Amino acid sequence: ASPYIGISVMMLTAKIASTIGPNLGAVVKAGPALILQEFGNLGTAVLALPIAVFVFHMGRAAIGTSFSISRESSLAVVADKYGLDSDEGIGVMGGYITGTVFGTMFNGIFVSLLCSLNIFHPYALGMACGTGSASMLSASLAAVVEAYPDMEAEITAYAATSNMLSSVDGLYMSLFIALPMCEFMYKLFTKNNRHYKDGLPIGRGRIGGIHMDAAVWFKRIKCLVLVCIFASIGNFISTSKAGNPVTPLEAVPGLVLLLLCTLVGCIIYELINKVSPKNLPAIAYISFIAILITIPGVSPIADYAIEQIGKIGLLPLCTPILAYAGISIGKDVDTFKKQGFAIVVVAIFTFAGTFLGSTIIAQIILKMTGVI
Repeated sequence: ASPYIGISVMMLTAKIASTIGPNLGAVVKAGPALILQEFGNLGTAVLALPIAVFVFHMGRAAIGTSFSISRESSLAVVADKYGLDSDEGIGVMGGYITGTVFGTMFNGIFVSLLCSLNIFHPYALGMACGTGSASMLSASLAAVVEAYPDMEAEITAYAATSNMLSSVDGLYMSLFIALPMCEFMYKLFTKNNRHYKDGLPIGRGRIGGIHMDAAVWFKRIKCLVLVCIFASIGNFISTSKAGNPVTPLEAVPGLVLLLLCTLVGCIIYELINKVSPKNLPAIAYISFIAILITIPGVSPIADYAIEQIGKIGLLPLCTPILAYAGISIGKDVDTFKKQGFAIVVVAIFTFAGTFLGSTIIAQIILKMTGVI
């Protein structure tokens, strides 16, 4: 199951990236406050990582739990860079589970408390609601609107735009800024700490990789086809519950487009890897291809691609990934149990750090630009 995690997560990356192309114009128009406040998400590392290292001595699982709020794009980044069966993978999976179970409830309570302090402007609080998670957005936004009902329309607009931006740039913010920042902080914190060995990585590392080998490519294509089949069934169940069923046959064009983005991105990765060993991860190329084919006015198939890929939900693509991850992590169940409580606590501090960091930066930028 371990190498299949990294393969199946590539389809999820293509799906996430396909939402960026149609929204590029909105990102440009969003304004500096909405764009710059995204850096507030780095508050996750500033608040949560020291607790994970100095209080719980979590090892490299601390990186996986602390670099983001551990949603779908976070799984993609960690699976590609380390493997979900690594220590970092255990951390991000623990954060994902914590967010699913406790994230909505915690955000509702925490944001209500922040509103009661009357320190931050409602616009700044609204911007911070957009963390890239629909459930957490709903809980946070409800708390802010409850506190400032006369500004509901403006707060909702800020929150929706911010959430869209987080969905668009979350993958890249995590990959190129948050994760390297956590790596640096972890090595700094553990360098002279007796609980660690010179701050060196102790994770099992990424399993798999991309190779121009016929047998390996056959296995990968087989895995991706299975992901398409599982996702189409999950998507049919999900859309049927929503009252707008998309049959597995209707999902085929969108899944084929995601599959092609994945394969082309992998080929580009391998070709560049032969020339330069300092290569970007494969998911960077996959996401670039998915963005390119969905930019209206640039891609001749943009409208068709947006329509067909839009029929595929995000969570159905997570189904096979989480199944493979569950099987793979099964061998590490003792490690997972030992760190379970610590992961829950650190993940909650991560959620708090994300919201607080985004609110502070939004408040500063809004004042600097004269909006408030």
